[in-house]
Amino acid sequence: MNSPRRNRRARRAPWALAGVLALLSVVAVAPAGATGAGGLALRVVASGLANPKHLTIAPNGQVDIVESGLGGATGTANCATGPSTGGTGTTSYCEGPTGAIASWSPATGLVTRVRALPSVIETDIGEAAGPAAVAFARGSTAIVFQDELVGPTGANTLTGPAATTFGTLEIFTGGHRHVVNLAAFAASHPQAAATLGGPPHAETTYDSDPYDVVPYLNGFAVVDAAANDLLFVSASGAVSVLARFPTVAQPVPAGALGNPTAITIDGQAVPTAVVVGPDGALYVSTLSGVPSEPGTARVYRVTLGSAPTVYATGLTAVTALAFDGSTLLATEYSTGGLLAPPTVPGALVAIAPNGHETTLPLAGLVDPTGIAVAPNGVILIANHGSAPSAQGQLVEVTGSASGLSPAFGGFSWQWGVS
Repeated sequence: MNSPRRNRRARRAPWALAGVLALLSVVAVAPAGATGAGGLALRVVASGLANPKHLTIAPNGQVDIVESGLGGATGTANCATGPSTGGTGTTSYCEGPTGAIASWSPATGLVTRVRALPSVIETDIGEAAGPAAVAFARGSTAIVFQDELVGPTGANTLTGPAATTFGTLEIFTGGHRHVVNLAAFAASHPQAAATLGGPPHAETTYDSDPYDVVPYLNGFAVVDAAANDLLFVSASGAVSVLARFPTVAQPVPAGALGNPTAITIDGQAVPTAVVVGPDGALYVSTLSGVPSEPGTARVYRVTLGSAPTVYATGLTAVTALAFDGSTLLATEYSTGGLLAPPTVPGALVAIAPNGHETTLPLAGLVDPTGIAVAPNGVILIANHGSAPSAQGQLVEVTGSASGLSPAFGGFSWQWGVS
């Protein structure tokens, strides 16, 4: 059951579904936020987003925001019953067309929902899953979808009209739609002990939760957060494993998970993002599964035909990656790990090629889940990426990094100034 959303439930209080995403164009520009110690600040450029996840710079230069949505209203045909991941007993999983790809125009500040997509919500805790990332390559658009209620064959037990969409990669080329069943692949390629980990008896070898996608070679690279692997999907839809990511031993203080004494758990890697680096290698971030102790998340470097190597350590609950020149940027969902109170902020970390890591002084990051660097150097972040209603934001980093030298190790750094 380890995946980005399921691990976050250890930290989030239950909430109720509040509203349905309107598929409208909106203008959402807000004043600048608080300024950090280094002269850096966040400026909200779009709001009213429904659980925004990964960000992508589209071929037209606009910023595509993938919203995982708010699920659907409680009903009959669109709701399935399944085990509660936030408590005991069972609960309803309700589907609705509230996920979306939203396009933000830097020129106008307008957000336009260009594609409505399915979303499903676990009603007892109010947390939704749906589309998580979009990628563009060779005239094709690829969208990756999270999954819920996955069974041993990879099929889920959701009952809404788009149940078979969850756990897949959809590739659109012209008027053709090709569906690649990633959950079925995970079930037919089960995990071993080296990657399974997690609290005793809480994980399954067949679980799947696809979470990010990028163009790679003649196809796409995809991370499956619950299967703890990096996949390659060819142009024809063939799937293969590029890498699996090992568990990390983590100390669990007494009482943190109901344990009477301190214990150690091999936490799952839970890969959350994949980017292609300037060197052509793939870089993969990990959330680090429950107990998700601070400093236990990593970034791996993956090249064809070789085992993954550790590129960066000492990170916490990483959710997204982006390169700014040779510097790798990483968003941390919570600087205290997933068992920290929800008041603990997120962070933006810069990782220089020499391995030096700098946490940037940015106030106002709350549950960041996506990051992108625009062609003009402006850094954009998806903020409030896991909320009970459409509270998500697109924020840009403003200010100057001049006061942070020599933290960047002499490497160039570009900032958007608004």
